[in-house]
Amino acid sequence: MSGGRLAERVAIVTGGASGIGRATVLRLCGEGAWVVVVDINDEAGAAVVAEARDRAVYEHCDVGEAPEVAALVERTVGRFGRLDILHNNAVQTGGGYLVELEPEVWQASLRVTLNGVFYGMRYAIPHMLRQKTGGSIINTASVDGLFADNQAGPYTAAKAGVVNLTRTAALEYGRHRIRVNSICPGAVRTPLLQQVADVRGPGFFERLADTHALGRLIEPEEIASVVAFLASDDASAITGAAIVVDAGLTIKTGADLFPPYPP
Repeated sequence: MSGGRLAERVAIVTGGASGIGRATVLRLCGEGAWVVVVDINDEAGAAVVAEARDRAVYEHCDVGEAPEVAALVERTVGRFGRLDILHNNAVQTGGGYLVELEPEVWQASLRVTLNGVFYGMRYAIPHMLRQKTGGSIINTASVDGLFADNQAGPYTAAKAGVVNLTRTAALEYGRHRIRVNSICPGAVRTPLLQQVADVRGPGFFERLADTHALGRLIEPEEIASVVAFLASDDASAITGAAIVVDAGLTIKTGADLFPPYPP
C-alpha cells in the first residue's frame, strides 16, 4: 500500500516481533510506511515481515547494546535513504521486592527498557536533523511509569525514566520539527502478559480486566492505532506528551470502595 497517512515514510519499530510491536508494524505498513522490524527473536520477526506483505524488513538487534543500535540506524538509512519514525518499544521485565531483588535483574531490565530508548533516540535524531524534514519518535512507557506497583521496581523506574527522557528530547529538538511522545498503556493482552497470567493462575485476566473502567484488557492494535496517529501529521502539535491509553485503569483510587455502574 503506497497511500495512507504515512505514505512512503520510513519507520523503525523495536520489539517488533510480538505484542504491541507486531501490531504497530502491521498498522504502520497499512498506513503506507516502510518498516524495519527490530527484535532478537528472528523466527517471530520473519513471521511479522511475511504478514506485512513486502512493506517490512527484519533486523536482528539487541537494543541494550549501543553499537548494535547505531549500526541498525545506519543500515536503515543506507537502505531507505531516510528515517522518519522511530517506535522504541522493546522491553525486558524483572521484578521482586526491592530487598530481595538481585542487582543483575535490576540492570538487565533498565538495560533494554530505558537504555534502549536512549540509544534509539541518540542514533536516530542526528539523521532526522540532517533531513531537515523533522520526524516522530514514539516511546512505549506505561501507566507504571506514572504510578507505583508492588514488586515492579526495575520496570516502574525504567518506564518513569522513559516518560521524562521523552520530555527532554521533545524540548531539545522541537524547533527542528522532531516530535517525541510516550504512550502509557494499561494492561495489554500480549505474550508478555500471558507469561504473567501463567504464573498467577486461573482467573488472572478476569481479575485484571476488572481493575479497568471499561472492564476489559487492551488489545495491541489499540495501542498501535495511537502510535500511527502520533507518527502522522494529524498529531503535528503534540510533543512531549505522556499519553495514557489504559481503558480507565488510572482514573480511580486503588481501593475499590464502591462498585462500578451495573452492567
